[in-house]
Amino acid sequence: MNNIIKLSALAVLTFMVSCVDLDETPEGSLTPEGFFNTVDDVYPMIDGTYGLMASSSYYGAGLTVPLQLMSDMVDNGYEFGDYAEFSPFLVTPTNSYVNDVWASSYQTIATVNTAIKGIGLLKDTNEEEKTLVEGEARFVRAFLYYHLVRLYGNIPYIDNPDIADPLSIKQATKEEVYAKILEDMTFAFNHLEMTSRGSVKSRPSKGTAATYLSSIYLTLGNWEKSYENAKWVIDNAGQLNYALQDDYQNIFRNSEQWISTEDIFTIDFTNNQTGQNPNPVTYENDNKVGPFNGVEGGVKPIRGWSMLVPHINVYNNWDVRDYRLKVSLADSLILDDGTDVVRPYTDFEIARPHIAKFNRFPGEGRTTAGWRSDLDFVAFRYAEVLLIAAESANELGLITEAVGYLNKIRKRARNAGAINFEGSGYGVYMASSYPEDVDAIINQENLRTTIIEERRVEFAFEFKRWYDIVRLDLGNEVFNIDGLEPQSNFKEFRYLLPIPQDEMNKNENFVQNSGY
Repeated sequence: MNNIIKLSALAVLTFMVSCVDLDETPEGSLTPEGFFNTVDDVYPMIDGTYGLMASSSYYGAGLTVPLQLMSDMVDNGYEFGDYAEFSPFLVTPTNSYVNDVWASSYQTIATVNTAIKGIGLLKDTNEEEKTLVEGEARFVRAFLYYHLVRLYGNIPYIDNPDIADPLSIKQATKEEVYAKILEDMTFAFNHLEMTSRGSVKSRPSKGTAATYLSSIYLTLGNWEKSYENAKWVIDNAGQLNYALQDDYQNIFRNSEQWISTEDIFTIDFTNNQTGQNPNPVTYENDNKVGPFNGVEGGVKPIRGWSMLVPHINVYNNWDVRDYRLKVSLADSLILDDGTDVVRPYTDFEIARPHIAKFNRFPGEGRTTAGWRSDLDFVAFRYAEVLLIAAESANELGLITEAVGYLNKIRKRARNAGAINFEGSGYGVYMASSYPEDVDAIINQENLRTTIIEERRVEFAFEFKRWYDIVRLDLGNEVFNIDGLEPQSNFKEFRYLLPIPQDEMNKNENFVQNSGY
């Protein structure tokens, strides 16, 4: 792991130095001490972490595909390499994607640790500037560890780029890691500004940090802190420029995304651009989840590889009056057979409705092979803040407040404009009276169930459901014979992925997760 850390930091430094004018006078050797002089030397390294997060080994596919498959919402259509092990819960420590997510995460952590060390080396920089850039860097580190600890449990916590003896590294407990995550995210909240750097949603603001604090505390079952942070975001939504999109479809429409008030933090596949991509199909990062979801043999924009396909129960159990069903799934399509006839899903190569959120309006950046997209992934949106506030308020006994937040989501779900789903055969879909508002006299237990179900539908296929299953211990319930996606191999130890076998072989201090 020390080699990974050194190589990552050196690679980023080398890349940035290679962009310097060769006529400039060199200043010292290639070391943090010689490189970091102003905050302008730090920000490119932080921006580099966003590129790493958008890579195929992380949010492009490596992280997000397992999160899809381990949920009860997505199954394998075509089985693809080691990805085939996730849905049926057959993952082993030698699974290549288990290793890739781990390695990609620590590579990015190494980069951000180098940036944080560089901040400490800055001279002639005022403290406000330094804490602002450090807040952004520490947000990134907390974001990465928040995924790692939920996936792997006890993990190495590394916050320094200089490790004398990599074999001395030990795993920290989950409790220790969460304490560090909260420390970093709280620092980010205290020092970031209300608007992100450059007003780009793939960089954090104070609101982004508060949003993630509400989620972290929700995961830990600290209802008071979760509600406090979610309520702060809601109370300051105007200044933060947060609001629900009027039309649910527009959350996943490229032409609307870059001005969206609903997006709080995005994973950027178009290099931190604030407008439409001026150079389609020229950027390097591959957003693979889109084509993985698309229909094999379908025409653009829904064409793909039929790899990630919901179980038919997901479609059959979704109320047909719910506009979000039509946005989330494609159940009819023109196929690439030269007829221009809209075919039902029973004619698809994999005869099930396919995920359409990331495919229907992806922008100009798609190649004919369906590898790339202008559509960034929304890691957190304002709707989730409202539902976190609803869940934590309900657990605190604040039923009226909880119902109010929940009904905001339902009201938007009813607010479907006249939408033409291009190439799908849906035609124009008009607003309905479903889902109805929840009555304020509902009891706490029923409201709890309703909120969790609302999360499942609202964030369908958005990489949230697996984490909900884990934190709420729903596995035995949702994967049984009566669930949406029965999986007989599920056991509770599967809530955690195994520590990669390569890491176990390198370091005798590591302890494998139980069951593996």
